[in-house]
Amino acid sequence: MSVASGVRGESRVQKRNLLSLVIVHIANDSYFGFLPPLLPLIVARMDLPLSLAGLLASMFSFSGAVGQPLFGYFSDRFRKGGLIALGPIGGALMTLLVYMPNYASMLLLLFIAGAGSACFHPVASVIASEISGKRKGFGVSVYVAGGRIGVGLGAALSTFLVTTWGLESIPLGGLLGVAVGMPFFFIAPKIKNPLADSQMDLWETIRALSKIIHPLSIMWLVNLCRTTVTIVVSTYMPLYIVASGGSIGAGGRALTLFLFAAAIGGVYGGYLSDRIGRRVVMIGGLLLGTPLLGVTFLMPEPYRTVFLMISGAVLYSPMGVSVTYAQEVAPENKALVSGFMMGVVWFFGSMIAIGVGALGDVFGIIPVLPAATVVVGGIGAVISFALPALDRA
Repeated sequence: MSVASGVRGESRVQKRNLLSLVIVHIANDSYFGFLPPLLPLIVARMDLPLSLAGLLASMFSFSGAVGQPLFGYFSDRFRKGGLIALGPIGGALMTLLVYMPNYASMLLLLFIAGAGSACFHPVASVIASEISGKRKGFGVSVYVAGGRIGVGLGAALSTFLVTTWGLESIPLGGLLGVAVGMPFFFIAPKIKNPLADSQMDLWETIRALSKIIHPLSIMWLVNLCRTTVTIVVSTYMPLYIVASGGSIGAGGRALTLFLFAAAIGGVYGGYLSDRIGRRVVMIGGLLLGTPLLGVTFLMPEPYRTVFLMISGAVLYSPMGVSVTYAQEVAPENKALVSGFMMGVVWFFGSMIAIGVGALGDVFGIIPVLPAATVVVGGIGAVISFALPALDRA
């Protein structure tokens, strides 16, 4: 398993290298799914209120998301592909929670673990682009889909460990991150530098980005709206199904199918973007996905699940495309803009999702979930028509 640094001029996708990158992405993001199944046991063990339990998950997500632009800036300067090893290795640290003597030490450990992921994502997204030749949209989207797989794998792994051997077995889950991450200190490539004769300092970077702030802002807002819709659906759809008379099992199955379809849609969206353009896929994801999701809430079962899967595939189709799009607008700062398009967007989308939950507490999830997703998705669809037109990749 390796991500080779050779063959700079290839126009085709380096399949083995891309597969290796997907594997390390699965390992990295598995720890985002690893923590939630543990929280009930941690709450019982330490007698924590739910608010403090939620803060544990938020701390891991915060450092893993908001730290991405910072690490992206430095990785654009140093161009060290081996930084991706810090992602799964850092994530593995969170399995040491069971050894922490108090709540404060748990928070610190999760902050450090999340920082590893913040270092991983900007660098890995640039590598995914560079090993994909002329099919950058497809390659980056395949890489991104690996993260969705990883979250599900992490949840399954932590559930298996605690139900089989108890909470004390959780450190075994760290072996995955260490085993996958360590080799990449040695086998990951050095990222190519489009400015081989010069290195931009902080002020030069700010000046360069200020010249393209308008298109980047439009991209960011569109991606924020789309990401918010998918986060809100992923978080509250099972509750919506139960509130509307369905079973807990039906809610879980619907969410699983939604995420499965989303992963497929993300890959296909990248494939399409290489042929019809990034802008078209970005617009189409919200312009078609939002009404499809709206129809989903009007349908009885089993049609509701079918429409949920279709809308998930369409809404997720621009997921990797948005990163490639931003990299093409700011080629001198690929990792930095990738951090904004992935980590920062995800963080703000999660904060908006909390607000949607608060509205659901007041007015009920049945009217709030359809209204929130359609309104946010509709705003994003309108803004998307202002996206810049670039030369087709």
